[in-house]
Amino acid sequence: MAFKNDGYSSWPYSRYTYPYYRNFPPIEVTRFQHSAVACTKLMKEGQKLLDKVNQDAQFAHELKDAAQKNDQSHVHSLIQRAGVTSPFHIAYTPDAIRVDLNTGNEDSCSELTVKLCW
Repeated sequence: MAFKNDGYSSWPYSRYTYPYYRNFPPIEVTRFQHSAVACTKLMKEGQKLLDKVNQDAQFAHELKDAAQKNDQSHVHSLIQRAGVTSPFHIAYTPDAIRVDLNTGNEDSCSELTVKLCW
């Protein structure tokens, strides 16, 4: 039996796929908006830290020096002195410092990370 080459598949199935429509729940943006409000506060606090580093060379020197000495408590107090009141976690390497600001609320998924290269 010879196959015809008429441009059609010899398989009984269509080679075109049909879109699969999934049902999604109704869109609810309340949590999304609350997260945006929380992040706005975190951004203002991050801006305070950035301004302090940018405008105060002595502060920037002291922060980098404390990080190089691995004096976490001093680094933590310096960041608080810059005006950061939200809970935060710090990590630093020879190349950079990273400050992860969060709301402190376990139900909130709002976080802001500020990373600055030395």
